[in-house]
Amino acid sequence: MGYKHVLLALNLDENAEYLVSKAAEIARVHHALFSVIHIDPDLGHLEQGVREFDAVNIDESSHYESVSAMKRLLKGTNYPLYKHLFYTGYIEDQMANAVKQYDVDLLILGHHQSNIFRQLMLSLSEPLVRQMPCDLQLLKLE
Repeated sequence: MGYKHVLLALNLDENAEYLVSKAAEIARVHHALFSVIHIDPDLGHLEQGVREFDAVNIDESSHYESVSAMKRLLKGTNYPLYKHLFYTGYIEDQMANAVKQYDVDLLILGHHQSNIFRQLMLSLSEPLVRQMPCDLQLLKLE
């Protein structure tokens, strides 16, 4: 059984290029749709929710710095991008909403090593894992 729609949750840090490459390859192996969702701090003044950018006609939004940076990053992918999404608001709520809205069956997240205290008390991924309505894949980051 293969996946039909792979969604990569991404921020614009030093691991972004690696994560895009790995997630695109996973989508390619499954012949799945490939989408990316990221936090856009430039748009934090908007109401909470998931927003979609047309991956082809994104020029009208180029004044948003992180959207432009994401566009440049995604150009290097040798696999077609289905959706470019960004979100504002509570991560776990908006990610679950995006997964349901776009019929995603695999969510990919990067995960840094951490100690037991951080995992138990400060983990952002724990609420995501608890309420996510699809499969999750964590990619280990250095």
